[in-house]
Amino acid sequence: MRNHKDLKNRLQDNQAPAFADPALEILYRSWLRNRDRAPDMVRALVEAYARTHGLSVADLLRRFAEAEAREAPQALASLRPTREEILARPPTPERVETPLEVADHFMALGEQRGTLPPLTKAEMRVYRFLLALGLERLARTLGPGRPVPQNLSQVVVFVPNDALRVVLGLPSSTFYLVIGRLKEKGLIVGRPWRVRATLRVKGAYRSGVYAAGVVYAVRMPHRSRRPRLEREDFDHPWRDLEGDVAQGRTAWKLMGSVGESYRSPLKGDTEALGILLDFSLSPGERTRSPLAIDSPTALLRAKGGRRQRVEALARALAEEFRDPGSVRFYAHLFWGALRLEDYGLQEGALRVVEWAIGRVREAVATTGLSRRRILRPGALLASLLKREGLLDQIRQAPQWRVA
Repeated sequence: MRNHKDLKNRLQDNQAPAFADPALEILYRSWLRNRDRAPDMVRALVEAYARTHGLSVADLLRRFAEAEAREAPQALASLRPTREEILARPPTPERVETPLEVADHFMALGEQRGTLPPLTKAEMRVYRFLLALGLERLARTLGPGRPVPQNLSQVVVFVPNDALRVVLGLPSSTFYLVIGRLKEKGLIVGRPWRVRATLRVKGAYRSGVYAAGVVYAVRMPHRSRRPRLEREDFDHPWRDLEGDVAQGRTAWKLMGSVGESYRSPLKGDTEALGILLDFSLSPGERTRSPLAIDSPTALLRAKGGRRQRVEALARALAEEFRDPGSVRFYAHLFWGALRLEDYGLQEGALRVVEWAIGRVREAVATTGLSRRRILRPGALLASLLKREGLLDQIRQAPQWRVA
């Protein structure tokens, strides 16, 4: 059986706004949190609001009680189970779809809508893998748990053609015929990605510009707009060619391990995709870890080290958004949200910040594939928080200690 006090606190942490007026909403949440531990302070705040707005204290308290009664059943229904409840009835583990399954979903949607043209078996296989590689890169950009943006029309992926051809078990003539047909059908567009490097060629080191692979823009199957590549797609550091050659991560090496003959393909699609991802993801994308705000109260639950944690999060966000000049601004947002929650000024402040970061990530990932690029992600984040009223609350809140 759940403890009544614990239940009440957890109910309060899962609520949508009860009042349209932000000031009244803040007062209501403060009343819920502090009415038992600081009744005199809460009474003074309620009386001050009532005088300012020409209301009676009794009327305000009545409205608060009605709002609490409305929220309780809804919150109870969505309340996450306690540890004891989970141990008593463990949930079925949620199955995470693989990139190929996500690609199959969108291809089925394209067939249903009539936007995916008829494809041969070889064309279907090449297109499916290019789409899966692009979707996996997008998923890593967005971070764990983020859905594919609804307005996504294409994905961009890098892969050496020889690696793709060998892994899929296609002869050279068939592979390049398939690539040409996919371009004719408006499903892909690709251009070589070149990089300056110093490589050992015929027994001597030579510096020059080498073609290290191909950048493809892959149209989503349920969309009709033709894919296109932008200049920024070629500015991305897709590959450390010198490092890959030194480590043996090359298409020529792959030909020797998998087999040049198209009659000896890999055992399964999952194995093939894993090998291609090692070529497709840039060095930074292979090692980068997503921003670690995994729940609205993760920072509040941390015991000690809060200052270091906030600074690390601010630096990680600035690095992800390629906005190194805004580290202090991001830290200011985290500190402000923590202050609002710690002192009962705004329930769910961290949740709003987490939501806004997710929206910016989606916008950066989506517009990064079109001409309308997000040049200042930090400005978009501030705009979203201002629209929700949180930025003004952070600025107006007393600078009480939270570190």
